[in-house]
Amino acid sequence: MNNALISGNMHPLHRSRPIAMPLSYEVVQLFTSPQGHLVEIKLLDRQADTAHEWLWVTDQSVTTLRPRLSDGETRQVRTFREARLQLDGQRAELTWFNDEQFALTASPMRALPTLQHQLIHNHLS
Repeated sequence: MNNALISGNMHPLHRSRPIAMPLSYEVVQLFTSPQGHLVEIKLLDRQADTAHEWLWVTDQSVTTLRPRLSDGETRQVRTFREARLQLDGQRAELTWFNDEQFALTASPMRALPTLQHQLIHNHLS
């Protein structure tokens, strides 16, 4: 049995900064309200026909709004399984099918707060 000592320096692994993950989406439209953020994103790693998603983002969760084709669907009116979206220029109204209703305002910066950005990243992973 060989009991030779192995020498070398050991350094602790420091994780003072998070590892930067490449963005897998870009924000196309962002609407805000006191209750949360409505975000249309373009997924950068998907085919063009499945590349856009609408997300409802609060301080605690992310909900994907799943499109549902219906009569009267236009660029200004979008129907999802969870809610109905009415777009009107810089304003939008999101009506959930449980009768909750949120008035939203377009955000020209299209930049989410760090917490919501991290929630979306986790949701998409």
